[in-house]
Amino acid sequence: MLIENKYDNQVLQSISEMFNVDEVHLFDPEGEIIYSTSEQIIGWKVYESHPIYTFMMGDQSMLVEDIRRDTEDGLLYKFGYVKNADGSFLQLGILAEHIHEVLADFEITNLVHNISDRSDVKDVFYIDESYEVVASSIPSYIGWEIKDSQIGSEIAGKPAELQKIESTEDTYYSIAAPIVSDSEKIGTLLLRWPTGKTEAEVAQIVRFGASIFFIVIFTTGIILFYAYKKNKSNVKIAYYDELTGLRNSKFLMDYLDTALRHPNKRNKAVLLLNFVSFKTLNMTYGYMYGNEILKQIAFKIQEAVQSDEKLFRFDGDRFVVVFDDYEDQDELNKWADKLIRVFEEPIMIGSEKQYLDIQVALVEVNNNHTSADKMLQDATLTLSHIKDRTPIQKAFFNNAMEDNLQRQDKIVKVLREIVEGKDCPNFYLEFQPKLDLRSNEIIGFEALARLRMEELGQIGPDEFIALAEEKLLIFDLGHRILKLACTFIGKLQDAGYTDLTVAVNISGIQLLREDFLEKLQQSLCISNGHIASLEFEITESVLFDHYEQVNETLAEIKKMGITISLDDFGTGFSSFSRLEELNIDNVKIDKLFIDKITEMDEKNLIISDIISMSHKIGLEVIAEGVEDEQQKVYLRKHDCDIIQGYHLSKPLANDKALAFLSNFNQSS
Repeated sequence: MLIENKYDNQVLQSISEMFNVDEVHLFDPEGEIIYSTSEQIIGWKVYESHPIYTFMMGDQSMLVEDIRRDTEDGLLYKFGYVKNADGSFLQLGILAEHIHEVLADFEITNLVHNISDRSDVKDVFYIDESYEVVASSIPSYIGWEIKDSQIGSEIAGKPAELQKIESTEDTYYSIAAPIVSDSEKIGTLLLRWPTGKTEAEVAQIVRFGASIFFIVIFTTGIILFYAYKKNKSNVKIAYYDELTGLRNSKFLMDYLDTALRHPNKRNKAVLLLNFVSFKTLNMTYGYMYGNEILKQIAFKIQEAVQSDEKLFRFDGDRFVVVFDDYEDQDELNKWADKLIRVFEEPIMIGSEKQYLDIQVALVEVNNNHTSADKMLQDATLTLSHIKDRTPIQKAFFNNAMEDNLQRQDKIVKVLREIVEGKDCPNFYLEFQPKLDLRSNEIIGFEALARLRMEELGQIGPDEFIALAEEKLLIFDLGHRILKLACTFIGKLQDAGYTDLTVAVNISGIQLLREDFLEKLQQSLCISNGHIASLEFEITESVLFDHYEQVNETLAEIKKMGITISLDDFGTGFSSFSRLEELNIDNVKIDKLFIDKITEMDEKNLIISDIISMSHKIGLEVIAEGVEDEQQKVYLRKHDCDIIQGYHLSKPLANDKALAFLSNFNQSS
């Protein structure tokens, strides 16, 4: 094992780092150190009474010493030696305190990853005698039988001989080092190097690497066979899903991380498949039934992609398909459409048909993806942008989704501060006046929540109220809004406006809370005797799934003396037959209908019918979104009771609302 060029010390250092060995020294046949990982020791020579002398002069080709103190630096080492045919020999030293660390590194999987993490190594494989890949730097190969593959031809060559492999896809150096335990071959360590290094450099690393690999095994007392048996028995548990037999999320993470560490010019993408309402299926039919469905799902996807190499069970009812080489987004779209079509047909469990709804998130790998976790995070985020029960059940990830997520996170953090009672002057109410068309008097205001953030500017109520509902903050946020509205009622009454009302929007989530009425009783309006000035507005959507419960709560609210309006009337649930049963006082005609006054012929409008029928069942009618005189004239003509909108006034801050009242009364 001769070393013949100026890079020899660097090669030894490289090997030392690869195998986590503290000292590596090469002695010439006369016992002088000619190359070493510690350059200051080069030139040191073995003397007759030294522990190495007997090995140097004897016939042994390999020796492992007990832990002893080094004669030069005084530290405790375990030393191992291997002798070459020309009498030169190699010494390895592992510090006694590092022995356990090295033992851990020689668990096969750890060893392979430690070697592959080096920048000068391309791929590493450990193949057992049944030609199964037990460990690999490329996770997708683990568990493969490789008799007929390129790897098979590489390990079939001469042992420990450097080969240059040239194919249509790649060119690299390769060497297959047989692993022997008790004179029995138990496997092969296959290493590949990129052709960026010269053949001489690779040859030196390989020769030393293979020899050192054997020496370290003996030096540390490890028999690789036991590690191999333990590793093989754990591969299935660690990397494969027990239920479906597919590669699992750990395998997926390793696979993707490896792909990111070793990029190539081929396009890569991840498709995350989500099966909607699978939890409901489990609750309805049981988990055993659900497991059978999952097996069928795995089988159907395997058939569709025609390979299990790129299919993984991610978690629960989610699966991932990885594409390592595709043309463009159009090809990915076709794959997504194919998978969606597969599940248009029902899954059969016995005689039972089960239809499944599938969503597909598509993420193309780019420079922003530095880890598997980031790729799967983006895929999960993309799923959240696919709306249930809509025609389009697939979506590509884009940076706007991530920007929106970060925006939402900032808003939610502010909302949490608000509900925790922290002083947030940027969260406030504005008040839009309401005009009685008969008396031409202001009869009240609608309180509208506002949020302004220094970084994001003005946040629309549709956005932050929806986030508050999604994050289950709306109950406490609604209570804060109610408190601010009651404070404004107090200001109105202090200014002499004792007969005006203030309307507050109430979320369905608030109404469905068992403690809503209790909290309402404790509110500022109740304690200060302002209850008659309070009005609640609820939307039609509140009534969809909980009509009876909500209606009972509304009855209790009315008993307290609070007026109730049904907001956005005409856009959803309500019919006049159910409207008569509802415990409400007013209906608010949605702006969508009011806009049509200036867009359509009057004879085609149904607003007058809504007003007439509402009056017949004892409800007052409020028109919102009134923006011009033509709309106001029409509504007055057809006996609408109350209007609000920009034609009268935009929403106003506290003081400006009071000033508006004063000015309006003077002008009237």
